Amino acid sequence: MRNKRMFSIDVVDTDKFLDMPTSTQALYFHLGMRADDDGFVTSPKKILAISGCNNDDLSLLIAKNFIIPFESGVIVITDWKTNNYLRGDRYAATRCIEEKKSLVEINGKYQISLDGVPDGIPNSNQCVPGVATQKRIEENRINNIVEQSPTTYPFKEIIEYLNQRTGKKFKYSSKANQKHIKARINEGYALEDFKKVIDWKISQWTGNKEMERYLRPETLFGAKFEGYLNEIPVARKVQPIEPEEPEKPIDLWSDEQCHIMNLKNRMRGTFRDHPA
Repeated sequence: MRNKRMFSIDVVDTDKFLDMPTSTQALYFHLGMRADDDGFVTSPKKILAISGCNNDDLSLLIAKNFIIPFESGVIVITDWKTNNYLRGDRYAATRCIEEKKSLVEINGKYQISLDGVPDGIPNSNQCVPGVATQKRIEENRINNIVEQSPTTYPFKEIIEYLNQRTGKKFKYSSKANQKHIKARINEGYALEDFKKVIDWKISQWTGNKEMERYLRPETLFGAKFEGYLNEIPVARKVQPIEPEEPEKPIDLWSDEQCHIMNLKNRMRGTFRDHPA
């Protein structure tokens, strides 16, 4: 593996790439720097730990088709041949032989082969998988992109609330949108937490053309969700002042004084009733 790698402007200067969070973009560069000469990375989880990125970033790269995952845990950079060209005397073939056999290369991009074409190069008698089929195959390989399950995950409620507040038209059936929501729900967050983050970021970013474009599921519900939620100021509860009880009148008469007074009253009554 060489110490120098290249990245094509045709890949990393596109809206598709730049719309991703900066942490996801950084992970792409880390993976590209550590890939072998055929674009394969054998330990993506190790690179996650080194780069400080997380599984959401890796999943987003998969969903956006910047990388292709394999059941073995290996990933390959989809646009590797667009990014890099190595001279024959400097090239070292990948050790991921089986994974490479399952790919075809079309216009500098790797795609999953339907028939396992030898050497990854289709001949004139073999058809190249279409975009829809290619997408379906890759989606089946992503175990953390889930099917719609409205009874368990409030995909519809969250996305419709975001659309209502922003005037946008995100789809709650989108696998990428569901992936972020499911990840946060699995961490213990509730529907109200999503609404709070949406309202808070709308109050911060509306009117700022640079930031308004980040009012989208992949940014709001991604790895920074917890930080966004904790930015929201908490209103202090004012404790009501309870009225003071009126002071009880002080009884100046002691028990002994009361006893003496009762005796005197009885004696007066006795003298009054006695015949003269």
